Amino acid sequence: MKIKTWTIGLFIILGISLFTGILFLIGSQQDIFSSHLELYTEFSNLSGLTTGAKVRVSGFDAGEIKKITIPASPSEKFRLQLQIEKKLSGMVRDDSVVSIETDGVVGDKFVSIKTGSAQSQEAKNGVTLPSKEPIDLAALMEKGSLLISSLQGTVTDVRGKVDLALDSITKTVNHTDGLITSATPGVHSIIANGTQIAGGVNTLVAGLNQGNGAAGLLLKDQPTRAQLQSTLKNVNHASQTLDQASARVNQTMADFQSRHLIENAQVSLNNVQSLTNQLNVSATGALAKDDMGEDGAANIRQTLSNLNQGTANLSEDAEALKHEFFFRGFFKKRGFYNMDDITPAEYLKACKRQKDAGKREWLRASIFMTDSAGQEQLSPAGRLQIDAEVSPIVESLPADVVIVEGYSRDGTPDQQFVTSRRRADLVRQYLAVHFHLLHSDMGIVPLLGTPPQGSGQESWDGAAIMLFSNTAK
Repeated sequence: MKIKTWTIGLFIILGISLFTGILFLIGSQQDIFSSHLELYTEFSNLSGLTTGAKVRVSGFDAGEIKKITIPASPSEKFRLQLQIEKKLSGMVRDDSVVSIETDGVVGDKFVSIKTGSAQSQEAKNGVTLPSKEPIDLAALMEKGSLLISSLQGTVTDVRGKVDLALDSITKTVNHTDGLITSATPGVHSIIANGTQIAGGVNTLVAGLNQGNGAAGLLLKDQPTRAQLQSTLKNVNHASQTLDQASARVNQTMADFQSRHLIENAQVSLNNVQSLTNQLNVSATGALAKDDMGEDGAANIRQTLSNLNQGTANLSEDAEALKHEFFFRGFFKKRGFYNMDDITPAEYLKACKRQKDAGKREWLRASIFMTDSAGQEQLSPAGRLQIDAEVSPIVESLPADVVIVEGYSRDGTPDQQFVTSRRRADLVRQYLAVHFHLLHSDMGIVPLLGTPPQGSGQESWDGAAIMLFSNTAK
């Protein structure tokens, strides 16, 4: 009985060891026990790519496709979730391009990630990489067939036009020979007429020498010559009169110079130019950028926004006095003391605690445009999109607190913070002006590129409008 028990125990130990070895062998081949990096990309056409296909970084097997999200509309793209080994994360940068390639000519499809540049940042977990759409071989062959057909038609057309041109050249040569043959008698006639004209010219010169005609009269008749000389004298007198007028003009200019009129006019012009330069310097200084990099127009806009905020705070103080003597109870009902002082961390905690939170209205980054100064502004199409998103909840706006969440996935974390906060502020300003909302009833929160948990989005680029129930009203 003891031998049988010992045999069973040895068999169990060998079985467990064999199972553990097989498990580690499979896990090593499938990279189960290694750390991974999850990345995303988007394609309009997958070209037969499926879940589980290989992912290669610069030709090296790095992971596989974990998930493919089907688009909800034709305008959207397939979203792929890629899982690669953590040890290859240093080769994947923010500017790495993802493409779909094939093993050989008819091999399996796989995803290829090109190595990014050294100047770009290392891709972080959850980043969406840019993609390059695959080339459709069937479409390429169809275009090649159309190109060959078009080329054949062009060659046929050119051949016909060349034949027509050769026929025209032959006809032109034949016509030229006929013209030369028919023009030969005319050329002989022109030569004969030239001989007659030469004789007439000789006769005319002889008449001039004898005093015949007007030119001969001028050469031979003395009274006519005297009249011509008298006319030349009158022309000379007129020239002298013109010289005298020019002298008077010179005298007038000398008088101007003696009185320093020209210098005084130049001094006046210099004074006007100096005043213009001073005005330009003053205007440039008033509108120049300050130590924070904001120009005069931005500072004026911020001043007006601060004034609006101060007016709203004064209104809140007066309302608090109407409710009770101490202010703390009023602000406690509102949920925040000053909504402009909400930090992202406090806001995320409030989202978890808030039971009366409304639905988020998501706004993509396409609602913004860049002006001539390089600053983002709301585009006309963006304003229309905000109106369309807010219209279902417009009845709740006067009664609820509005939080505008700003998002940005581009650049470094500090750049994402500045961009997301500016986007949220632009949306809040539009809501305050267009829907006549109080500045105190709206807050802004820069969340960079990551929405709160449970919002339905893993990352976002743009803005979102969130409603919180206000029990104080």
